[in-house]
Amino acid sequence: MNSAKRPRFSRSGSASTAILAGLTLLAACATPERATIRNFTSPKAGMFTAGQPTEAQFRGLRAIGITRVICLRRKNETGTGWEEDLAPEVGIEFVRLPIDSKKDFTRANVERFAAEAGKPCDGGTLVCCGSSNRVGAMLALQASWLDGQSKDQALTLGRAGGLTKLEPLVRQKLSTPPK
Repeated sequence: MNSAKRPRFSRSGSASTAILAGLTLLAACATPERATIRNFTSPKAGMFTAGQPTEAQFRGLRAIGITRVICLRRKNETGTGWEEDLAPEVGIEFVRLPIDSKKDFTRANVERFAAEAGKPCDGGTLVCCGSSNRVGAMLALQASWLDGQSKDQALTLGRAGGLTKLEPLVRQKLSTPPK
């Protein structure tokens, strides 16, 4: 083969770039659990929302930059309740803020949610529930009640965070003063 046609890399330039690109691709492939968490998304900078992660997915959160988890599920809901024990082992700060029923979407709970979600941490924060529907509802209520966003802006953020079946309740709550 003619050496003029063979690509050559300098030690400092293209070779380093190629190696870095390959390692980046390899690292992305090494965290497949991220893509499999139900309804995983990022509605705003530093915040991720999702349904309930499995134990294996929870173990992989730190590898994708998540250092804090806020769970809106009761400890006795199916598929949850183990996080408090696993979190310290894998270096995740864990907070449980149970939002169990329609009566729990109160101003006091939204204020607590906003305070917890707004705390600084070393990485990203994952807020989860069974499907991310409760997460989206809390985001929408916070956006309107506490952050002064319009009803449409709040609902857009809520949908981006997972709001689906609770949207009629959220619309109703956004149309009346918070209690």
